Amino acid sequence: MADIMDRFETEVKRGVIQVAVMCLLEKELYGYDIIKHLKDVGLAVEEGTLYPILRRLDDEKILTSRWETSGPRPRKYYVITENGKSIREKLLESLKSVTQALDTLESQMTTAGDA
Repeated sequence: MADIMDRFETEVKRGVIQVAVMCLLEKELYGYDIIKHLKDVGLAVEEGTLYPILRRLDDEKILTSRWETSGPRPRKYYVITENGKSIREKLLESLKSVTQALDTLESQMTTAGDA
């Protein structure tokens, strides 16, 4: 059962993290800052999970990135594109709809258990 739960949580979390990253990137951030902000809101994520997501969102033109090499070490900064903002809006609506449906189903489960 633990394997099933781990796999399910990983799949759900990956989707949520993608949307969360899109929400964070109204302003430019680099990877470590993204990880820190996600952790601060209760979405702990490892570098090995975040960076493939950032690359894919960048490849899909949802994000744009640039290298900053003037500091002590190079950093890649990410920010959401206009296309990404449109996609983010639709994904947030979809997630809210799913959450409402799950709340309704959970409520019905509780009510059905009382009958």
